[in-house]
Amino acid sequence: MANPASPPTLREIARRAGVSHTTVSLSLRNDPTIPARTRARLHRLADTMGYRSNVLVSALMTQVRLRQRRATTEVVGFLTGGPTAEDWKNHSASVGFYEGARRRALQVGMRLEAFWIGPEGARAAETCRMLRARSIRGNLITPFPRPVYLKELEWSQLVCVALGYAFKSLPLHRATHHHFRGAYVAVENLLRLGYRRIGLLLDRDENSRVGYSWLGGYLAARQVRACAALEPFFTDEGDDPRGLRRWLGKERPDVVIGFGPKQIAALAAAGCAIPGDVAFAALDVQQANLNGVNQAAGIDQNQPVIGATAVDILAGQLYHNEQGMPERPVLSMVDGKTAPRRGRATA
Repeated sequence: MANPASPPTLREIARRAGVSHTTVSLSLRNDPTIPARTRARLHRLADTMGYRSNVLVSALMTQVRLRQRRATTEVVGFLTGGPTAEDWKNHSASVGFYEGARRRALQVGMRLEAFWIGPEGARAAETCRMLRARSIRGNLITPFPRPVYLKELEWSQLVCVALGYAFKSLPLHRATHHHFRGAYVAVENLLRLGYRRIGLLLDRDENSRVGYSWLGGYLAARQVRACAALEPFFTDEGDDPRGLRRWLGKERPDVVIGFGPKQIAALAAAGCAIPGDVAFAALDVQQANLNGVNQAAGIDQNQPVIGATAVDILAGQLYHNEQGMPERPVLSMVDGKTAPRRGRATA
């Protein structure tokens, strides 16, 4: 039986297994140059013998390897979709994710580069061939404007972290905004500012894309904070504005919470002026700013921090050579912060 007070060294494991200590070291880091069967056998043996890696030594060796490889900086792919290769720059989440990831990648000795997998993933196979040709292992996947993926990526050959809810049906590690908390905080702050009839207006697709977290946060805050129980209103693309007008007349909100530009445009089409008729609080003020909307206050989703968090997750996967789908995917949620404006509503 292994002595936990005196765990074995890599060389002791190697002697027991009849292999070199280099083979043991590479196997315990899941290096793909070692056959999968050998890696699995040495993992089991190391566990049986009570081997535990020293996280401080591992961190030091990682820094040494990064310095040694500085001349050949590892490229991290930033995979985008949309109708054109540049469309991601029209979406605040992708812009913020990219900037935060770019800065963090530089700090850990890597470089971020955007790759387009085509509208609805139509160029996925071509992009995967390019990634293989350039030996790009790690990738971040930003959400697509239309979450329909007709083509699949070569998941077993890639190391991927999802940003937001890209490919949300797949068990990927992902970093995202805490959407539930964002909606909850928006209601809290609006109540603090004196608003009592707080309405929720969302596009059905946007609501579904975030796993209904905005709706959940709004309903939870409304229940806990005991504010007026207004019925949420959901829109679809091309809706007749008369339905929204009826909702406004029935529920009489003094402030409306919405994702951003779509809801502002819908209120305008329904003949509702902001802030004259109703105040508005955006769940993503950065998207509102990107669309040139100046009257929105609300939640800054902290997208650069999300991008940086995703790089940290990816760096760990690359270090351990964890290709394919993880057995236990991790969801890292980042809190947003309130973004005030001059005027009436500040969520």
